Amino acid sequence: MRLANLFLIALLSIYVLHPDSAMNMSFTNASVIPSDQGKVVYRCNETSPDQVYIIGMSHRDTLTRANGSDTLRSQIETFRISEWLIRHMDVELLLPEGFFSGKGSAENDNSAEISSSIKGDNAAVDTKTLEERLGNDGVYVNAEMLIMELLNVEGRQIEDADLYNAVIEKIRLLQKYGSDTYESLFIRSGLDYLQDIRTAELLQKIPEVIDREHGEGRIKSKKAIFTIGLGHIPGIIKYLKQNRIEIDSPAFSPYKDYQSGIKLLEEKYGITVIIPRTLADNRDLLRLTGLADIH
Repeated sequence: MRLANLFLIALLSIYVLHPDSAMNMSFTNASVIPSDQGKVVYRCNETSPDQVYIIGMSHRDTLTRANGSDTLRSQIETFRISEWLIRHMDVELLLPEGFFSGKGSAENDNSAEISSSIKGDNAAVDTKTLEERLGNDGVYVNAEMLIMELLNVEGRQIEDADLYNAVIEKIRLLQKYGSDTYESLFIRSGLDYLQDIRTAELLQKIPEVIDREHGEGRIKSKKAIFTIGLGHIPGIIKYLKQNRIEIDSPAFSPYKDYQSGIKLLEEKYGITVIIPRTLADNRDLLRLTGLADIH
């Protein structure tokens, strides 16, 4: 297998969609979560009563649903981080990237509630149980599903169905043509653009969903956990630092430039970006994603 193809596989595993579903940063010393579970890589508006906790994680492969080398451990850490935030920060809402249909495609109603088969009573969940359920490649279960099932929190989908499926199609095309062909240059530029737009749209949708859930009395405070693939985190932090989203469309494409303010910041939300410890300690992965300057 060529080196370029190996790079493509590694990149897709961390810049990924749920199967169903090179910038500098400084580390803040604020103790938001247990340090053995994750690392805070960005914070702003810490004193605001309204808070969003963004967890950059490793998901299963978009098309095969297989776990990668870091997936299981980072998923367990994502569960533990969320468990801590739910119990200590009174978070009651989970906003996961992706869709959770059984067929791996988007639902028509992208604001629909994500159903969970069991609602727990916040009892402690042992690590062995998490390993068995998350490590079973024969049954698709991820950290977010277990958070909703076992930790008794509301879950809402925030993806745009058309955009989600457009990204899936680009990933399939890139896999078909490979990463070192003439066609792949145009496919890759389109995929990168659509992924940037997805990141922006997901970020922009968060305050609307929180406001609705709070206004209708399903959550007591305007706080939420937002889970997303690690590859999206550099873009998110870039937007937050410059207080604006600016995405240029690729040349010779039908796409349009995207420019907007950031609704979360306009509404004075506090934002904390967290990376599970397994991923934060993987220097090769951090270099691949443009996060190598975490200290």
